[in-house]
Amino acid sequence: METWKKYYTKEQLDLLQKIELENLRVFIEVCNKLNLEYFVYGGTLLGVEKYQGMIPWDDDIDVAMPRESYKKFLKYATDVLPDEYFIQSPDNCPKSPYPYIKLRRKGTKFIEYVNRNLDVETGIYIDIYPVDRIPDDEELRKQQFKNARKWIMIYVIRQSRLYDKKEAGIKGFVRTLGKRFVTYFLKIFPAQYCLKKIDYYMTLYNDTETQRYAALNSPNYDNIYLHLFPLQKGVFNGIEVNIPGDHKTHLKMRYGDYSGLPPEEKRCGHVPYILDLGENRTEGEHK
Repeated sequence: METWKKYYTKEQLDLLQKIELENLRVFIEVCNKLNLEYFVYGGTLLGVEKYQGMIPWDDDIDVAMPRESYKKFLKYATDVLPDEYFIQSPDNCPKSPYPYIKLRRKGTKFIEYVNRNLDVETGIYIDIYPVDRIPDDEELRKQQFKNARKWIMIYVIRQSRLYDKKEAGIKGFVRTLGKRFVTYFLKIFPAQYCLKKIDYYMTLYNDTETQRYAALNSPNYDNIYLHLFPLQKGVFNGIEVNIPGDHKTHLKMRYGDYSGLPPEEKRCGHVPYILDLGENRTEGEHK
C-alpha cells in the first residue's frame, strides 16, 4: 500500500492539493505584479517533468527565488497579497523554526508532529527558498555548503522542540534527554546571530561571476544548478510556471534516475499531525 494512504483519505489529499495550487496561483500573481523572478523547485519541479502537475502523493509545493527577488518579495508582497495570506519569516515570526519564507493560507492548519507545540502560524503553505551563487571550485563549494548547513542546523534545533517525540524504553529516555540538552544548549546562540551567519555563508559568492547556483537551505549537497538562466516555461496542473534552464540535468543530479516510481513506502509527503482544510472541510489528526 502506498504510504500516503495511511495518513490521508483521497478526499483529504485532493482538497489539500487544491489549496496548494491556489496558493501557487496567488504567489505567481504577486511575482508578476512585482516583476520578481521565481522557479518551481524540488518535488514540484519533478512534478512538472513527470506529471505536468503535482506528484500524486505530494502534499506541499516548493518554489525558489534569486536572492534579490526573494528580498523584494519579503519586503513588498504583503502590500499586494489577498488578506487570507500570511508571509511567515524569521523576522516577523521570531519563534519560527524555518530560516526561510513560507506563504501560509490563514484559516487552515498543517502541523507536523515535531512542531505541534510551537506558537507560530500553521496554515497550509508553500515553501519559498532563496537561491544564491556558489563557487565553481568544488572544494570552496563544499566548504560553503558545510558552513551554511552548520548554522542552519543550529538555528533549526534551537528553535524546535525535537525532544518532544516520545521514544520507548531506557535508551529512548536517554536519547530524549540528550536532545533536550542539545536544544537548550544551542540557545546560547541568539536566533538573529544564527540567521546572520546563515545569510553570510549563503550569500558569500553573490558578488562573483560564478556559473553555479544553489538553494543552500536544502540538505542535499547535489542541489546545484549549472545553467539556471534563462528560465524556461513548464506546466503544473494547468498553471504556467517558471522552471530552471537546466532542469533535466538538475533533476538527474538530485534524484538520479527518476523515470520510474519510488518504492511504495516512499510515496508519501510531509504528513501532518494536525490537518484543517478550513472551508474546504475534512479535518484529521494523526498520532
